[in-house]
Amino acid sequence: MGLGPAKFVWEKGANPMKHVYILFGLEAYLLEQKKNEIIRNTLPLEEIEFAVSVHDAREASIQEAIDDCQTLSLVGGKRVVIVKDCYFLTTEESKEKVQHDLDQLYSYLESPNEDTTFILNIPYEKLDGRKKIVKNIKKLANVYEAKPLKGSKLFDWVYDRSRKENISMSTDAINLLMNYIGSNLFQLEQEIVKMALYIGKGHELGVADVEQLVSRTLEQDIFKLINSIMNKEIDQAFEILDDMFKQGEDSIKIINLIARQFRIIFQLKVLRKQGVSNGLMASKLKLHPFVVSSALGMCEQYDLDQLLNILSNLSNLDFKMKTGQIPKELSLETFLTQIA
Repeated sequence: MGLGPAKFVWEKGANPMKHVYILFGLEAYLLEQKKNEIIRNTLPLEEIEFAVSVHDAREASIQEAIDDCQTLSLVGGKRVVIVKDCYFLTTEESKEKVQHDLDQLYSYLESPNEDTTFILNIPYEKLDGRKKIVKNIKKLANVYEAKPLKGSKLFDWVYDRSRKENISMSTDAINLLMNYIGSNLFQLEQEIVKMALYIGKGHELGVADVEQLVSRTLEQDIFKLINSIMNKEIDQAFEILDDMFKQGEDSIKIINLIARQFRIIFQLKVLRKQGVSNGLMASKLKLHPFVVSSALGMCEQYDLDQLLNILSNLSNLDFKMKTGQIPKELSLETFLTQIA
């Protein structure tokens, strides 16, 4: 599977001549991409299988990895040593009994083997700046942070990734895909590749293609359910609800997600009355702009009092279902009929 264009953030002072790399951050896709890039830039393709070794910090000590760094390659020349999950450079606590000698790590970083590229992979949001080794890492290693992509950067990534598959996507299709999947680059890539295979190279994906081809989540079905209700398409609403029941979704879970959607609509209606811009609404409520623009269209269907009444009824319905006072599925269907 191909790799999309990178969005890397190197700390100031990064030096490609250094042979130690600290890769940290929450975006696993970018961490993996950067690791592969370093390997490709270090070793000939035919040597990668034999000249790369991987250690897991939760199973083996950092001392073992350092010893490995000092060992000559089986094929001669350069080699790459990778340590996965270096939690000991973060605030993360571990139940494993592995002891890591950070003084030995510091000594190695001061004078690394020039024939070995050493990669410490840290899939956590932050390094622990209180630790001596972390304080010195920036001057001893190349430090790369993989930040999750958001907003226009995520949009550009999806656009570029679709181009790599020789297809195009409309703006609305990209926004809908981002709304469906979020910022998980592995999942976004998987869906783009799948859709590209379906429509063929040189074609454009539209909203209908995304709706048809992308794996749906329960929250997306809830959005469609409420949209059907607000458009007085009660038969379609019941079809969506029946499909949820067939997939084994619980009525209480559905009620809670419906309530969440109506809370969003209520909050957006209040913010709109205050004259808040769509972008600021998305920021305040921590929602994707596409979600905000879609939900704003629902705001006109109810006034604030009606929305408060719906939220109150949903709360009562949730309580009665949990206490066994009413039949779940029948009561949910009745409620949807009442608010349609």
